[in-house]
This record gives sequence, C-alpha cells and structure tokens, in this order.
Amino acid sequence: MWNLIRFIQKNHFVILFIVLEVICILMLSRSQNYHKQAVMNTTNNVVGKIYEWGSDVGNYFRLKKTNEQLAEENALLRQQLSIAVDTAQSTHIVNERDTLYEYIPAQVVNNSINQAKNYIIINKGENDGIMPDMCVVSPDGIVGVVLDVSSHYATILSLLHSNSSVGVSFKKNQELATLKWTTSNYRYGMVEDIATHLVFEQGDTVLTGPNSEIFPKDLMVGTVEELYQSPSGDLNRAKIKFSTNFATLRHVYVIRNLYATELDSLRAKF
Repeated sequence: MWNLIRFIQKNHFVILFIVLEVICILMLSRSQNYHKQAVMNTTNNVVGKIYEWGSDVGNYFRLKKTNEQLAEENALLRQQLSIAVDTAQSTHIVNERDTLYEYIPAQVVNNSINQAKNYIIINKGENDGIMPDMCVVSPDGIVGVVLDVSSHYATILSLLHSNSSVGVSFKKNQELATLKWTTSNYRYGMVEDIATHLVFEQGDTVLTGPNSEIFPKDLMVGTVEELYQSPSGDLNRAKIKFSTNFATLRHVYVIRNLYATELDSLRAKF
C-alpha cells in the first residue's frame, strides 16, 4: 500500500495529465458529430480486432463442422440454379435474371444472445462496401440489420433485440404480420398483428414480407410453433422458431441493394 502511495506521489503530474486527456477526448467525442464518429470508428476497429483474434482461435477447432456446412450450402445453391447444358458446344448457359442484390460474405467475430439487447460484430466494414441499414442473413435465414460501421468491422442489430421489428408474411396465405423478439429465448420470436380468422398449424413457414425497405421479400424467418388466440377478440399472436440458430452463428451475408440510392431519392420526394 505504501509503495502505491509513493508511486502516485512521484508520478502524480503524469497521472493527472492522462486523466485530463481522457476527459478531453470524451468531451470532444460527444460535442461534435465528426469527432464522435472518428472515436467510434477507432473504438470499433480496436474492439473488433480483439474479438476477431478470439474468433480465429475458436474457428480453428470448428473447421470440420464449417466445411460440412459450406458443402451443404454449395449443394443447395447448385440445386437452386437453373442451368441449361448445350452438349454440342460443351457450354453451360445459366438462365439470366435481373440482379438487384449483392451478397457480401462475412465472419462473425462476436455475438451475444442472452441480453435484452443483443448485437453481432462482423469482420467486414465500410472498406468492403458495408453501410448502415443493410440486412444480414445466414445460410438458414435472416439475422439482423447493420447498425454501425467502421473501416473493417460492422455492428449488427440482431433479431434478438428488444427494439427489433421486421415485417413478415405467412407462406401459406401471404398474410402480413410483424415479428418481434419478446420471448427472451434465442431460438424463438413472436409474430404479432395476426388476423383472428386465420388458422395456422405447427410448422407453417414464416418469410420476410414484401413491404420491407430493408429485407428482400421471401427470405426464410422461421416456422410456427404455437398460435395464441386473443381472449378479447383482437389480433392474435404466434410463437415461431427462428430458422437461424444464433448460438452457432459463424458465417453471414450482408445484402446490398444495388438500387438503394435510386429508391431513397424517390422516397424523399413524398
């Protein structure tokens, strides 16, 4: 204890200088948007790098499982492609479609699932074309929305967040509803605003709706587990099981709408 006191007495000017520097940086970052963003970007880069190092160690021991998942995904993609083979010329002609979205692969370096407000950090950022409000999906279903970006990392607002709200539809009847996370369980969400005349069965598919400004329509969300009838005759609710297992989330895709700027300019006119 005496040594600590002597150390403080001997270096009190240096300690005071460091404390004042920290206070100045905090005050500066909160007073100006530019400085605030600069500090946030630097913090995200440092924290993201630390998480990435830890993630790399864990991923080394998960290589076999990862390779199996990638093989299954590649097989599924091959099945979904419509390919016409011209055997005479030995060429492969893929049916062309209008390309609206670009998929940017990324690796999860940090992920929380047990909080009221959960976030995900990925190892792609502004330098890779990632911007706020882009949607994020896994090979199994939707994951969340990009909240903040730095040069090399991005923070995702997970579906497992109390403020998360996604427009969804039911595959069997195309009825619209709203998905929220109110269950405190990372495997389940709650679909609200369901018309009382609709009847659902366990296992019915829930997809992203057609009116979302962030998510493309018909992305997999989950399946119905249980329908809750409103005792007052109001709109019903349904508990669904997410198709994405957030506890084992390792690889995701950030979806960039290639015409987002054009769409935003049109919306600004109304």
